[in-house]
Amino acid sequence: MPRVTVVMAVYNGAASVAKSLDAVFAQTYRDFDVFILDDGSTDNTAEIVAGYDCRYLKIENGGLGAARKRMVEEATGQYVAFVDHDDFWLPEKLEMQIQALDATGAAMCHADGWYVYEDGREVPRDLALPKAQTAFDHILPSNWVIASTAVFDRQAMLDSGNFVPDAVRCSDWYGWFILAPGRQFVHVPQKLVRYSVLSTSLANAGYRFHAAQHYLLSQLILPRRQELFAELEPAVRARYTRMLVRNCGIALSSMAKHKRAQGEKKNARQLALRAIREAPDVARVWTRAIRSFMP
Repeated sequence: MPRVTVVMAVYNGAASVAKSLDAVFAQTYRDFDVFILDDGSTDNTAEIVAGYDCRYLKIENGGLGAARKRMVEEATGQYVAFVDHDDFWLPEKLEMQIQALDATGAAMCHADGWYVYEDGREVPRDLALPKAQTAFDHILPSNWVIASTAVFDRQAMLDSGNFVPDAVRCSDWYGWFILAPGRQFVHVPQKLVRYSVLSTSLANAGYRFHAAQHYLLSQLILPRRQELFAELEPAVRARYTRMLVRNCGIALSSMAKHKRAQGEKKNARQLALRAIREAPDVARVWTRAIRSFMP
């Protein structure tokens, strides 16, 4: 059986890390080790983690992009599996995904799950990818990969260049972009994780999150599109490029919405006009632009 290194980046995770680790160690697939990177916690995370059979390393806070890069470097298994300290796996998660990876030869496997909100709501995510022709169809036009469901080939990620520190809030999306060229991704349609959606999470950070999306796409991915899409047919390359540009516009539009809500009308209008140039076919981009010019 291939070895899996389960990696967890923790920052002040004392409230939930034990429950998350309990779910990891309850896996029916047993050939794994656990590496925890403490990204500068100031609570008693270290004391809690000491009760588990894990490798533990505490570093100065450097953000999730840097943490993911370091965790892949430190991993020893053939595969790396992400889990957040406030997400919880079902017992059969690793077993089902390793089976899918073995059967397909894919470089990365992801799965469905539930989005769990602070008010107790659990919203199922049932992703359908029946027309996925390339790995990019798993991450465009949006990133469909729930990070805590991802299991990927460690050496393939290293060969691709690995994660980067400056992709903080979208670091996983960056990793899938560089891993995708010439490789296969596979999706397991079963719900295998409960993914916590917190008001303080990176994915809910408002303006900063959308600014990070725009930075990722415009500065890290679009400049490399010729390289990333090199093996694809010209029409497919053009379609993915349009998706990237369109997503840049949508991110700018979301940034404009937040600036308008903060009373920064001038900045909101500038962002809204840029958004129209990049995503002129998106209705909400126009709606937000019009609102930004209203009194």
